[in-house]
This record gives sequence, structure tokens and C-alpha cells, in this order.
Amino acid sequence: MAAAESSATEVPRIASSSQAADRDQGIAAIGGNVGAVWRAWWTWTPSNGTFNLQLPWNVIGINSTVVITASEIDGNGNRFVGAAPFQVSSIAPSNGLVTFKINIGWSSPLPMRTDVLVFN
Repeated sequence: MAAAESSATEVPRIASSSQAADRDQGIAAIGGNVGAVWRAWWTWTPSNGTFNLQLPWNVIGINSTVVITASEIDGNGNRFVGAAPFQVSSIAPSNGLVTFKINIGWSSPLPMRTDVLVFN
């Protein structure tokens, strides 16, 4: 159950959803209602704070499901879990692009890597 924040006027409700895959429908090679999956990663220059970022990628469409993770990286580009929280939210795919919000909760700039999964 969703809880309303003090500034919210009403608790969000589901307005619509995608068509559920039926067992009688043709199943994609990957399975279920997913026809293709792509994975990629990007590293970013050091930063801290909250930003809206964009990644251009031609496999992303308006109806894609996009999953993004973010991690701090060391000088060799290896991901690790440090003391700073990295938070990804508000992921919005469009044709050839995904926009998302990142919050790097640290007082000084940190380098990061984002890993992106796209389901179509």
C-alpha cells in the first residue's frame, strides 16, 4: 500500500496497465512477453548531488522497460560499495533516449558507473 506524503493531495492509484501476456499467445524466444534484452554500462565523471541525466541508446523505445543501477567506482573502473549512497529514480524512456534522476549523497564528487538493462 502506498502512503501519501504530507504535501501529496491523494495517494496514487493504477490508471492503466499493459496487456498481460496470455499462455496461448506466441512466446518470445527470451520468454514471456519480452522479445529482446540489451545490457550496457557507462562511467561518469566525478560528481555529487542530484541531477537529471540522459543516455542516448537506439534500442530504447517509448514502451521499453529500463532498469538502471549506479555504483561508485575506483581508479580502475571497478564497482564497489562505499559509504556514499547512490540512488537512481524517475526512469523515463523515450524513443532513443532514457532520462533518469541520480542522487549521489556525498559532500565531495565521486566517480560512478551506471549499468542499464533494456527490455522490449
